[in-house]
Amino acid sequence: MTTLRFLNGTKTIGGNIVEFVKGDSRVIMDFGMVAEMGTKTVTQAMADHTLPHLPDLLLPDRPARYQHQAIFISHLHLDHMGALRYLKNQQIPIYLSPDALKLYQILIAQGVEPAVANLHGLPLGRPLTVGELKVTGFLSDHDTIGAMALLVEAGAHRFVHSGDVRLSGRHPERVAAWSDQVKNSLDVYLSEATTYSFVTDQPQMVQNGHHEHAFTEGQLPAALIEKAQETTGLLVLNPYPRNVERLIDLDQAARQAQRPILWEPEYAQIIHAFAPAAPLAVISAEPSPFANATNYSWATVEKLLHADPQRFILHNTWTQLDRLTAFSGGTYLHSNGEPLGDYDPRFAQLQAFLAKQHYQLVPFGASGHARREDLLALAEKINARRTVPWHSFKPELFAELLYRTKSEPWLPETDIYYDFPD
Repeated sequence: MTTLRFLNGTKTIGGNIVEFVKGDSRVIMDFGMVAEMGTKTVTQAMADHTLPHLPDLLLPDRPARYQHQAIFISHLHLDHMGALRYLKNQQIPIYLSPDALKLYQILIAQGVEPAVANLHGLPLGRPLTVGELKVTGFLSDHDTIGAMALLVEAGAHRFVHSGDVRLSGRHPERVAAWSDQVKNSLDVYLSEATTYSFVTDQPQMVQNGHHEHAFTEGQLPAALIEKAQETTGLLVLNPYPRNVERLIDLDQAARQAQRPILWEPEYAQIIHAFAPAAPLAVISAEPSPFANATNYSWATVEKLLHADPQRFILHNTWTQLDRLTAFSGGTYLHSNGEPLGDYDPRFAQLQAFLAKQHYQLVPFGASGHARREDLLALAEKINARRTVPWHSFKPELFAELLYRTKSEPWLPETDIYYDFPD
């Protein structure tokens, strides 16, 4: 008997956690959170599904329930891995793709993420045995490096967790490859359904009462070159640090436009780790802004930009907003950096600050999530016996369209055990 239990994410964006059990073996897919803990205890957070109901992993001094078990993280977004910090069981191994593990270790070293024990890189494309279960990770496409889709094999049963996925990103060939390998063979396909949650096809930031143009990932470098060439004053960029490939692409585009990005040191360190040959300009008063730095220039913002604001594009994060008060306005490109959108109370603070300081706020992001028609086409291609829409506020909208396909829509409930007999 194989048992599935959905621990969160059935009617929310994020917090997706699903448990697969066969005999004395268990694997858990993703370990994220929908909301902050606040003042809740772990027991309270498990009760209201802020944390998954896994007392054997989250409460101290609990005996292991399974002889063989592991956690697999599809990608490094907080809503898919943020609950790892609350693990009390330090013996359970946690697997990520090699690139995601590399980034995670950098974020831990920078103090952005707390240290987590027992992290491992998952060899891609090869099954990893966890007792009676096998898990295979396939590289996919999302707006963070090393995103995976995950296949679970339990005897004759096969299940796939898509993770967050898109077909309009840098690597559509990866999605085509893993979906080719699993099509027409699955008992259950767990598909993210983010874009069915919103009025617009892509969840984008609302600016001046309307939804801005939705760039694709591939359009952003050319758009940055255009902005760099046409902007006469200070040009500011706020990207998301875990989208490493975008950081590298935008850095190259800015140099092509002869207006390099002047990076904050933490972001420069991430770029250097994944593109060590890339020349970098770094905001720093010291000659060694990060360990093992090579092929970079460094200076303070005052030295480089006050005399000539057009010499560089200034990287600026939420925590460094005060740095912008030294300039008399400019253009602020918001590229999925923090705070991401108007659902975050800090976003209104950002808008107010930029307006007061005479900056024009320009949405400059690309979604990490597939369009509705792409999600449907992917589910139709995979053609599982059942398809689960989740990672959505309105999974039923996707389910209604699935009735047109050969795959049966399934809307499971949270914390219910679903059995698949051998």
